[in-house]
Amino acid sequence: MKINIRKPIMVVLSAVLAVSGLSAAAAAGNDATASGQPYRIVALGDSITVGYEPKMDLKSVPYGYVDRLYDQALFHGRSELANYGIMGLTTSGLTNLLQGAADGKPLQSADLQDFSSFLPDVAQQADTVAKQTRQLSSDLAQANLVVMTIGANDFGGIIKAAKDQPTESARKIIQDTSAETMNKYTEDLDKVMSQLHKLAPEAQIVLADQYLPLMKTHELYKDLWLVAQTLSTSLDTFATTENNKGIPVKIVHVSALFEGKQSSYTHFNLMEEFDTHPTQAGYEVIAKAFADTVWKDYRKLAPRETNVPLSIVINGKEPSNKPTVKNNTTFLALTDVAEAVGAKVQWIQKTKTAVFSKDGKEVVIQVGAKSIVVNGTTQPLTTPAYFQQVGKTQKTYVPLAVISAGLDYQVVFRKNLLAAFINS
Repeated sequence: MKINIRKPIMVVLSAVLAVSGLSAAAAAGNDATASGQPYRIVALGDSITVGYEPKMDLKSVPYGYVDRLYDQALFHGRSELANYGIMGLTTSGLTNLLQGAADGKPLQSADLQDFSSFLPDVAQQADTVAKQTRQLSSDLAQANLVVMTIGANDFGGIIKAAKDQPTESARKIIQDTSAETMNKYTEDLDKVMSQLHKLAPEAQIVLADQYLPLMKTHELYKDLWLVAQTLSTSLDTFATTENNKGIPVKIVHVSALFEGKQSSYTHFNLMEEFDTHPTQAGYEVIAKAFADTVWKDYRKLAPRETNVPLSIVINGKEPSNKPTVKNNTTFLALTDVAEAVGAKVQWIQKTKTAVFSKDGKEVVIQVGAKSIVVNGTTQPLTTPAYFQQVGKTQKTYVPLAVISAGLDYQVVFRKNLLAAFINS
């Protein structure tokens, strides 16, 4: 028999992987940020943190569990995300990355671990992230939440050792090496958590266990499923130990969620050289598990009618009046924004002017005018506000940009959802 550990992997997405940090937005009331500061998420780990799927390359833009988790954060309020996922990363490699962050020393891929078994693009992507250790240190110091998937490359060595062996020999290798591998993994993980807590003292740390991509029909399924189950139990014990040391660690159990659904949740195919990364459906399941651990819910947008160009979420809620698009500019009903954020709108009929005020800020918007007045200062406006009849009521529709520029609210557009999140 033969087991392939993985296909050669192309790397993904300079933009996200390069740790530009998907910076986002604003909003009253993210659960952990009553002070009004953004809820900051840092993602660490391997290719699942990256959001990799087969055939991706450096120009690809993944939409993995981390990206979906960021969407969920925006439902809850002002949020920022920085993703430091590295393809092929092991737990010891993550330890070295965090040490570089602690030392304030830019690193190279070779300082993390040996990437020679991967395609050159993988080391290139690792180099990009490794150079960002100073920024990583800064992001962790401000983090409220750190999410991780790490361990698949640690345990991959078991399959690599067994892949060319007859079934019984492969089974013995799994039995003989799994305990040692697990001990080494948890030892390295303990180092990761200790260093991480020093770098991110205010952050909740959330780590996923490992799912098994093999189908139940595979000869070694039961053997490897036992390893996955043992690991899941060990991680629960590990989290308790870390919590007792004052390190806030939670475990997300994705292994059980993938059980029996590997054919739809992963790219594994018994008939071909397989890839064990999640499909979009698999990444959705992982994101739901993380969101349930962090916020106890997983939100979805309301169905959008075909004539509605995008969804709008204002402080976690979708307004009843739908957005419109004119001259490639998105407009919203001003009263919807005011109601959602608790602002006051005064209407001056004579000049057809709306005065929007909240928290000491005032924006004056005149229908048809090519400028707005923000706290007494006139600013140009490319596309003016206009009236639109909604049922029996005439609504003032204003450009989405007004909300951001005029009131210092941050607007985040999420392309995969075709949704704009406005948080005050």
